[in-house]
Amino acid sequence: MPEQIQQRILLLGAAAARPDGLERFLVRGGFQVTEADHLPAGPERPGQALPDLVVLSIDAKDARIQQRILLVGAAAARPDGLERFLVRGGFQVTEADHLPAGPERPGQALPDLVVLSIDAKDARLGDQVRELATAARFSGAPVIVLVADGGAEAVADALQAGAQDAMTTPVHFGELRARIDADLRQRRDLHDARDALRTRDLLFDIFQEVSAALRADEIFQTLVRRVGQAFGLTHCSFVLTAPGDDKGRVVAVYENPAIRDLRVELERYPEIQEAIRTERPVIIHDVHDHPLFETIRKRWRQQEIEVNVQSAVALPVFVQGRAAGVFFLRTVQGDPRLRTQDVAFANTIAQAAARVLENEERRAAIYRRQISAGVTDVLTGCASLDGLDRRLRDEFERARRYSLRFALVVIDVDRLRDINERLGQQAGDRVLGELGAMMQREIRAPDFVARYGGDEFALILPETDAQGGRQFVERLRQLLLRHSFPDLGPGKVPGLSAGIVAFPHPEVLRPEDLFTQVEAALDQGKKSAPDRIGIAGEI
Repeated sequence: MPEQIQQRILLLGAAAARPDGLERFLVRGGFQVTEADHLPAGPERPGQALPDLVVLSIDAKDARIQQRILLVGAAAARPDGLERFLVRGGFQVTEADHLPAGPERPGQALPDLVVLSIDAKDARLGDQVRELATAARFSGAPVIVLVADGGAEAVADALQAGAQDAMTTPVHFGELRARIDADLRQRRDLHDARDALRTRDLLFDIFQEVSAALRADEIFQTLVRRVGQAFGLTHCSFVLTAPGDDKGRVVAVYENPAIRDLRVELERYPEIQEAIRTERPVIIHDVHDHPLFETIRKRWRQQEIEVNVQSAVALPVFVQGRAAGVFFLRTVQGDPRLRTQDVAFANTIAQAAARVLENEERRAAIYRRQISAGVTDVLTGCASLDGLDRRLRDEFERARRYSLRFALVVIDVDRLRDINERLGQQAGDRVLGELGAMMQREIRAPDFVARYGGDEFALILPETDAQGGRQFVERLRQLLLRHSFPDLGPGKVPGLSAGIVAFPHPEVLRPEDLFTQVEAALDQGKKSAPDRIGIAGEI
């Protein structure tokens, strides 16, 4: 049996514009692959193996791509040889006697520039130029007017009507080409400037919104929501994971904001695994033919799963020099294609998320040091009663001196004694531990949570009034409803009662008075308040 001859493929163009994994895919397919940034100069060397096929990768902004010019107007008014000159110059040229009527067809390529040829004596010269220059279907493509048998007055009329440029015939083709190049270059520069301005404004808006969200989960949710909205994505999420992990923790999802803590198997997301392994961004334009998805595609076929995902982007986020998570984007068929500048923008957002993670790690380190120093409750991970006393005195003095406000909230876990009696002390301890962990995740950076008693927690919430304290308790209850407590069984969660006192308060003159008021409010909440939340000073 004759030996199969490897066919040769030359990959031409900048590596940055080449789809990730293309060379590896072709080599695995049995081809002999060579690469070059540009077409090799000079004659081929004797005996040099010529390629059987050339694949050119090029950026959409590369000036060498054929740009489209639409020639409008009567052929009689058009300079002889204009179409031939433009085609030889590398342009894709179409002709029309007048402005095409009706909406453009789906997928129709719009012109990059319009050349209108018109007689200077045409009474509709100004109207036709104005119609072309303002046509929404051309997206602001520059209009060059070639005026036949006219002078400076006709040129001035065309420019005043909105033409980008105007010339009288006979036209010097070299000058016309220079003007076309200048107009197209100006259009590209204008588009780039608009994109940069839009990106700057969007970044400013996002970071302004992030600055108002002090909890890590709120920040992550804001980032994925704003990026998803900006690019019209079907999926955008933030996944915490690390090298070697087989599972990830989804902490924010654009299309489903209710997801805040979801464990996922990473083998279903090869782009995430690759981004964490290589510590480099992974950009997949088509998951249906990329080699990275070869294994998962087999699973899709075996399980007869219909997948309409088109592209995927995984941007690793680094905390203190190591990969700690991934900013994860996916599009489906029909979504806008993600551009290079879109991915760069998302990467900027990902690095902002990295700063959030670093702050969370610093806060966790502080908690670890507090445990070592004996000021943290070992069971719940919250501060101890001694730590609460010191922090409350500090907050009281700061608020009194600078005329600030804060709220003290005490939360009681209802019927914890019943849990201990039915399921044992260890089950009750695990419930307390889970509640303590949830509160630490839910609080903002300046907030403070401590274990107040056997079944009670106390929180200090700076710059918060009584209603803000109530909203915190209600939000915590909603989290409990979505949380699964293994010891309690499906759908069963502990109830919460709460007491709240806000400072300044007319009956609070010393830090000790805060405890008196909040305990009275808690008692009121347990006995009479319909929502089991008592507020000091309310009747």
